[in-house]
Amino acid sequence: MAGSTSFELRTPIFNGENYEFWNIKMHTILKSHGLWELVEIGFTIPETSTVVVVADEKKENDAATETPTNVAKIIMKDAKALGLIQGAVTDQIFPRISNEETSKGAWDIL
Repeated sequence: MAGSTSFELRTPIFNGENYEFWNIKMHTILKSHGLWELVEIGFTIPETSTVVVVADEKKENDAATETPTNVAKIIMKDAKALGLIQGAVTDQIFPRISNEETSKGAWDIL
């Protein structure tokens, strides 16, 4: 097809050397997938399983509502980011992050 391009960023592999270059490349890849904020800031799952709805006199404030669906989406995005990070290290580096359950936790170790 003329004019159509499929472009996938190649994940660099970190072997313990040139961390600065690897960091810059991974930052760009994670950002391109909309995942960098999770890696940088992390997330917390609300402790209560009930959905809190804040309402004013006219309408509900959706921004203050954390639905189970939104939580599931955040967990899935974080798992994707963690998978990218895990896949971007050598087998010798992987044990350092193998017990981490969040992308932020793995990133902070590296």
